[in-house]
Amino acid sequence: MKRYLCDLLLTMAHNGPTGEDKKTSPPVASWKPIPDGVVDVGEDGRIVWSGTIENAPDRSNVTTHRINGIVMPGMINAHCHTPMVLLRGAGKGLPVDRWLKEVIWPRESRLTADAVFTGMQLGATELLTNGITTSLEMYFFGDAIAEAASSAGLRCLVAPPVLEDEKLSKLLGPWQAQLESLVATSERWQNNDLIDIALGPHALYSVSKHCLTRIAEAASDFDMPVHIHLAEQKWEDAAIRELSSGLSAPQYLESLGFMETQLIAAHCVWLSPEDISLMADNNVKAVHCPCSNTRHASGIAPVHDMCSAGISVSIGTDGPVSHNRLDLFEEMRTAIRLARVSSGDAQRFTAAQALWMTTAGAADVIGRGNDLGRLAPGYWADMVALSVSASQWHPVIEDEDDIFAKVVWSGSPDSVTDVWVAGRRVVEQGRLTTLDVDAEIAELNTKAARLAGLPDKEQNE
Repeated sequence: MKRYLCDLLLTMAHNGPTGEDKKTSPPVASWKPIPDGVVDVGEDGRIVWSGTIENAPDRSNVTTHRINGIVMPGMINAHCHTPMVLLRGAGKGLPVDRWLKEVIWPRESRLTADAVFTGMQLGATELLTNGITTSLEMYFFGDAIAEAASSAGLRCLVAPPVLEDEKLSKLLGPWQAQLESLVATSERWQNNDLIDIALGPHALYSVSKHCLTRIAEAASDFDMPVHIHLAEQKWEDAAIRELSSGLSAPQYLESLGFMETQLIAAHCVWLSPEDISLMADNNVKAVHCPCSNTRHASGIAPVHDMCSAGISVSIGTDGPVSHNRLDLFEEMRTAIRLARVSSGDAQRFTAAQALWMTTAGAADVIGRGNDLGRLAPGYWADMVALSVSASQWHPVIEDEDDIFAKVVWSGSPDSVTDVWVAGRRVVEQGRLTTLDVDAEIAELNTKAARLAGLPDKEQNE
């Protein structure tokens, strides 16, 4: 067993919003930080005990580690396409529909499993060193993503997308083959502690009705979560209504049987009050991607209304090509700013609520609220240590200091010193311990050039 002592412990370990708390936007946080905190981690990588040093059990045979600063749960990125680091910077300034069709999908038609593996490995490095220990990944070649993530020590819910596109079908096969491959991937990884597999229909406008119906059936047959892009763009509403004889996007999903699945919907920008009520009534989970949505001028998601209706909402970075950084600190700050400027209410969205949405609340969204997102007995020891020595964390005035505000407003990837996943230290003093990062960068640059259609440098020399 190992014991970790820290200056301040944020467990995020309370029961979350109940009763009247459900009517706030987002949920009210009722926990308190623990000065001189202790976390005991068992040999199986799960937490045995957490709390104050005064109340810590006496353990004579424990190995003790002193952590200077804050220890908190590892953050959870609830929507991402991490291997797209291969395409980072491509197609800047285009609206989403043109960006996909003119730039991204043509390059993706040249993808290989090996390229995705490289992209995911380097992206996992970025996620982990940024304090993100779990990521919900929607991208092609699910086995390659799982292999790369597990080799880096990153926990992943992998949702390989099913997508009907002429160019990509030549690479991935028809949707039937994509779905069969996805189910097979789930079976191969079912005994891995770091990897889970979900079904990933790309979006209602990019997948046929017949395909969507079969995916909903597969979700029920194999008890798999479903992750989909929903109502991201304003034009989607008219497009979906034309496809569905007048139904909104959530209504169309309901007609296809998706409301009976474990549905996690990304973006959720253009929703009516009726859509929100339908999603809340059916326990649909939502992921807010504030930086990506502002970069693409997609709009501002109605986070306050969704939370007030009782929808569980988390935060995601989206892909590194939509928004270059895999940085949940920036996402939290952007989410708060958008909520406040759109409402004119400077108290609408607190830092504590934002941190909840990237830790315990995010675990609830991805169906892991019973073992992730909190530093409590029985939970996996997915932990992040933050240094508070930099100037932006000061001054500290006793009785006035709000540590949740400090983490969100002053914290950054540069604050992350150490990271553990299932009790294993995967980042030490800001450096990944599991991979050769410099070699990964060199390999990524080579493969990214090939996807862009450029000749290999080696062939030119």
